[in-house]
Amino acid sequence: MAEDKDERKRPQLRLVVNNAEKRHPGPAAADEDFIPLERLVAQRDTFRAEFYRDLGVWETKAYGALERFLGQKKWPYGLDPHLGSFMVLPAAVVCPELLTHGGLPQDELLLFVADDLTGKGLCLSLETILPFYSDDDAVMEDALLYAPVLPYGSLFLEENRQDGFLDLIYRLAFPLYPPALTATLTDRLFAVAALELRETLHALTEYPQE
Repeated sequence: MAEDKDERKRPQLRLVVNNAEKRHPGPAAADEDFIPLERLVAQRDTFRAEFYRDLGVWETKAYGALERFLGQKKWPYGLDPHLGSFMVLPAAVVCPELLTHGGLPQDELLLFVADDLTGKGLCLSLETILPFYSDDDAVMEDALLYAPVLPYGSLFLEENRQDGFLDLIYRLAFPLYPPALTATLTDRLFAVAALELRETLHALTEYPQE
């Protein structure tokens, strides 16, 4: 009975949203070369040579196609050569609803190109952390269980190295066949991500309060 009583007292998901004061941007370790989104965007041309230096031919072509696409969309983006070959965008550019569900303008969305599971081609991936935070792992696990099952992307929990809390992460991956990226495919990637993020945010906002 005591265990059941404690279970009923467990904080609900509504207490998880807007806990931004508990999260600290940037790595906790001073030796990590963290660069904020604003600087990545402002110094994109400075970082470009280092970003592309060790990439293969097909990766270079894919990232070049992404840069052209983002330039045509006039979306701000940065190139991060230090924490991996990531293109970084404000998450709200892709899904503005994030700002109405506890997200912040500086929240990031990552784009990256990597080998697919077969090892025979490339995969374009998009990833962002959803604005639902709690220091109670059970609450975050409930959030994952309550969130919708998505037809294209996936949701998973991962411990954040900065503060030790669990992050609820959305990831969408498209295989490239052959490894060449087109504007049509990129546009579909962002359209699917925006739709699935909206659906997830609405579902989590409607989480049972009792």
